[in-house]
Amino acid sequence: MRRPKNVLLRCAAVLAAGLGFTFAAAGLAGAAGPQPVAPTELSKATNAARSSEALSLLDKAGGTAKAAAASVARDTQPIYALNPGFVRDASAPVATFWYAATTAAQGGRTLTVFTTPDAKGAWHAVNVASGNTEARMVSAAAGSLVFTEPQVGAWYALSGTQVRPLNQSAIKSIGARPITVTAYQELVSDRYSDKLPGTHYNDVGMAGGYDPTATAVAEVAPANTHILLITASGGVLVLALLVLARRYSLKARYND
Repeated sequence: MRRPKNVLLRCAAVLAAGLGFTFAAAGLAGAAGPQPVAPTELSKATNAARSSEALSLLDKAGGTAKAAAASVARDTQPIYALNPGFVRDASAPVATFWYAATTAAQGGRTLTVFTTPDAKGAWHAVNVASGNTEARMVSAAAGSLVFTEPQVGAWYALSGTQVRPLNQSAIKSIGARPITVTAYQELVSDRYSDKLPGTHYNDVGMAGGYDPTATAVAEVAPANTHILLITASGGVLVLALLVLARRYSLKARYND
């Protein structure tokens, strides 16, 4: 069955808030993982996901002026993405913080609210996506840190020195069994090292396989991955999307 034509970014809405913001979670907490997001910060993220700003986005996601009242969970999960620094240097954290995800429900649909901190540390709701991919991946990780390699639509659990696949895209990427962090670094280095800033691939405007703030374009899957591209800073995001659409030809399918 042919996939839908419309091509959108599931997570590009994080560009609408927090551009240029270096989050503390990028620091080391161990040999492989990033420092966990502090509970106080996750609490702020939850408040942002339940704010009037977020509820406004959820109302817009309803598609009508009389959308059903939304119910937003109080459990917010930090989502991490492959760290470009790790592609270059095996001693760098495997992943860095990307956004926080809070599950919501409205009119019989399951949705996810994305929140990010701005340059001053204030959290904002920046996007609403259909489905609960993030919550399902966190559940599958069973307490391990969850991170995504958005360039290929893969989700992983990071535990100690092992990377475990959580969805079919991850299995396609690394195989069905866990691999060592060292093996994963070698894989992503081969996959992206020639596309990092400073390389010819980047200089000619084709980079995009490595940067969690400039993810590859995602081809929308027919179930549970449709993007409701609704943001609090639409003009900024539209411009960002236009730039990304021009620069990045790689398409990632979110097969989860």
